[in-house]
Amino acid sequence: MSETLEQGQETLRETAGLFSKIWDKVVSFLPTLLMALCIFLAGILIARLITKIISRAMSRSKIDGAASSFGQSVVKIMLYAILLIICLSVLGVPTASMITVVGAAGVAIGLALQNTLSNLAGGFILMLAKPFQAGDFIRTGAEEGFVESVSILYTKLRTMDNHTVFIPNSAVSSGAVTNLSQRGRIRVRVQLSVSYAADIRKTRAVLLKAVSGLETVLKKPAPAVAVTELAESGIELTVFAWVRNTDFITAPAAVRECCKYALDQAGIEIPYPQIDVHTKE
Repeated sequence: MSETLEQGQETLRETAGLFSKIWDKVVSFLPTLLMALCIFLAGILIARLITKIISRAMSRSKIDGAASSFGQSVVKIMLYAILLIICLSVLGVPTASMITVVGAAGVAIGLALQNTLSNLAGGFILMLAKPFQAGDFIRTGAEEGFVESVSILYTKLRTMDNHTVFIPNSAVSSGAVTNLSQRGRIRVRVQLSVSYAADIRKTRAVLLKAVSGLETVLKKPAPAVAVTELAESGIELTVFAWVRNTDFITAPAAVRECCKYALDQAGIEIPYPQIDVHTKE
């Protein structure tokens, strides 16, 4: 009985000693932990301040919005990575071990996130090639819209229906991109039909006069009208008109409406699908 009691007391003393050592280590490590925490919090504030300064500098410079947003994202990630390394160094993590772990983790992450890395590389390609700027109207793949920003992974578009579309940078950089507003003006095409009985020269003159009177249509280059097809029910015409980038969405409807009104005023018939049947007596 006495031996069991002595063993219990000995175990209790060993446990108390173990907790005492752990507590001593925690107390001795607490200043380092608090220092690392203070550095981390101060680093976040400094990183945000540097990001704001860079953002203001880019907004005042000639850098477009797409490149500015991409640059801010890259700088923010680099600052946070540097802050993490500094905090780990303060906590006593060996630099050599950190480099080894980061290298191994980088290989594993690279294999697991190939698509993400390709999007990151695509973002750099877009910033270097500069096929478009913020505010440009582009068409890429099955999507088209105004460019709002380019982040590290995605290109953000605003469609004509005011929807927001996020397209992976790799898809944009590796595919065809049509910039419809890079030169400051866009040519719109409006197709319409007139009867075979209509005089082509008179019809062309009526349409040109009507389209040239629109405020949204530019005088130079001048609008044009061309016969594009001799269809079954009538003559297919295409009206070409140059407009400003900002009028690209509303201009086709305005051109179509004024052409319809002008043809009605001139008494030129707009045909509808019909079939002529000839009977033999």
